[in-house]
Amino acid sequence: MDEKKLIEQQIFNDTSAYQDIMDLPYSPSKRHLPMEQIDRAAQFAPFSALEGFSGLIKEKTKDYTRKKYSTVTEEKHITKQLNYLHTHHLRVDVNYFNEESGYYEHLKGYLQKIETQKGRVTFDKTSIIIVNIRAIKLAQ
Repeated sequence: MDEKKLIEQQIFNDTSAYQDIMDLPYSPSKRHLPMEQIDRAAQFAPFSALEGFSGLIKEKTKDYTRKKYSTVTEEKHITKQLNYLHTHHLRVDVNYFNEESGYYEHLKGYLQKIETQKGRVTFDKTSIIIVNIRAIKLAQ
């Protein structure tokens, strides 16, 4: 056994200093009710100290309940359309999920650039995450 493991074992496995209290029965507090298990776990959560953080998460979650996630086939179709628009300058109507508002919105414009590494496309001056696009149609 290496020296580090031997020292670790001596430090963490040596309970001889606590032998006098090891076999004592548990006595619950007479002043306080026992803490619920969920509350006990929450005090160790990394963001539990941030006030209002759980409310912010709930609010954002409500927004995303409206989002419909596309299938692989739909994603391939959108990618194919974007590649076509990259070579053909056409005005389109894009139906996409806006993360800030939490709703689907329409945008009419021309494809400016595709950033495959970032997973984003830009129509006129609006940058959209590709997986948030639900449909692309020719604009009237």
